[in-house]
Amino acid sequence: MSVLSQIIVAPKPFSPDPITDEEAGAMFRAALNLFRLWEVTDDQAAIILDLPRRTFARWKAGEIGRIGRDGKARLSNLMGIHKALRI
Repeated sequence: MSVLSQIIVAPKPFSPDPITDEEAGAMFRAALNLFRLWEVTDDQAAIILDLPRRTFARWKAGEIGRIGRDGKARLSNLMGIHKALRI
């Protein structure tokens, strides 16, 4: 006869893996496509991403610099908005 025994497993606290610079660059390129589809101007996009206008223009031209934690979070939120709108 089999005996069942209870296994108590406490969930680990949630700790997301940090977004890599490569992933952030890919999200920035995807955000540029979204901005184009949503007809967002470059000035508006710079505000949404909290970047100076000149920095946004340089990044848009392909010279993506270091994206900080806040910038990565903003890009991630944009991807989430896009996903929600698609659903």
